[in-house]
Amino acid sequence: MDNASRPGIGAGCLIAVGGLVATGKSSVAGALAERLGATCLEADRVHDDLLHDPADPRVHEAHWWRSFAHGFEDAVYSELCQWAEKRVAAGEVVILDGCFAQAHQRLEARARARALGLGFLFVECRVSPEVVRLRLAARDAELEHPAWQAIHDDLAARWESVSELSSHEHLVVQSDGAIDDVLAPVLARLTGGAVAREAAPARRVVTFDCWNTLLHETDWTVAHARRVEQLRNAASEAGRVVARDDAERAFDGAWGRHMGLWGQGVASGAREVAQWSLADLGLGESHPALEHLVLSFEEASHSSHVTALEGARETLAALDRAGVPCSLVCDTGLTPGRVVRRHLDREGLLSSLSVESFSDEVGVPKPDRRAFVAALEPLSADPACALHVGDLRRTDVAGARALGMTSIRIRQLYDDLDPLPDADYVVDSHADLLSLLAELGVLA
Repeated sequence: MDNASRPGIGAGCLIAVGGLVATGKSSVAGALAERLGATCLEADRVHDDLLHDPADPRVHEAHWWRSFAHGFEDAVYSELCQWAEKRVAAGEVVILDGCFAQAHQRLEARARARALGLGFLFVECRVSPEVVRLRLAARDAELEHPAWQAIHDDLAARWESVSELSSHEHLVVQSDGAIDDVLAPVLARLTGGAVAREAAPARRVVTFDCWNTLLHETDWTVAHARRVEQLRNAASEAGRVVARDDAERAFDGAWGRHMGLWGQGVASGAREVAQWSLADLGLGESHPALEHLVLSFEEASHSSHVTALEGARETLAALDRAGVPCSLVCDTGLTPGRVVRRHLDREGLLSSLSVESFSDEVGVPKPDRRAFVAALEPLSADPACALHVGDLRRTDVAGARALGMTSIRIRQLYDDLDPLPDADYVVDSHADLLSLLAELGVLA
């Protein structure tokens, strides 16, 4: 009986085949898909679909490698995982074909597998440097403007060694031999059953939003006024006298730009707001006071009153006593993670948090799944066994639901009436949240 006719091979596992350029990963992925009767989903195809460029129907790295904007590569891999989820839901065995050069891309694929109740296997293709050189030279010889060597070098510089996956989830193959020899260890791993059930343990975890969920700023106007004054001081260092109204207009415009980007899922913070504010006043990015202004913007919240929500300490303490790990998933604006940690510590909340995922440190805000994955992965938490508590539908509810987490919206300080899908549960206070967690068996 050949491998393609063996029932169930690969059915309990999401398989990603990756590696550097010219390692033969696409050939391996295609051959493995054929052998297993699986569907092969290519990152190249996702990229082409996202770009929608009818003028150039060619699909391969050599034709689009310079088109990447910041964050676009990660968007490709997130979309690839979404394609996989739909195919798995339709009953198909799926092979993902992409470089998967960075750890968070591989972790996202693994998190999607676990949310689907599948194991995960990353097959890393490697060949000798000499073989890579010959393959790149052959490809470049066919192009009017050679690009393959540059593509390889760029990816190699960004490649992150695989240390985030267990030995059951990572398999290295030398992919320059006969295809049967290359596939043999992969098929052996799949048929041996070590991968198919390598899912995360069913461990209950609760993640929390920060602002208006655990902390709130009772007098934002104080921090706002301080930032406007700091902007005026920065302008004066360049010999410019700026009226308070002009400084406030420049700051508010920059803040509005930041909020607009946040609504689009793009991270920005104090540095960008400082640069935009100075630019609005006709002062360039090389302004000598920029670094001090950035720091002042970041620290300004210490001039106002940041306190814990009523009942927040009791909620975290109860979860801590029950042995339920808690994580934070926080979108940072002008106040970065390092400052938010000080607020949490001062209010007696930080010690109850096992992991903190801040958008300025992860690189993306909610509802991007990477913000949630960063809070769950260090705890080996299955999203299906995790609950997220937050106040906003667009970020907290949508992000948690997309990852397969149970969503809880708390409206103790803010009742979000955005016409978007609501959470699985809605509570009015931390006291109600504790009751709900007990009903759900989290605090049993």
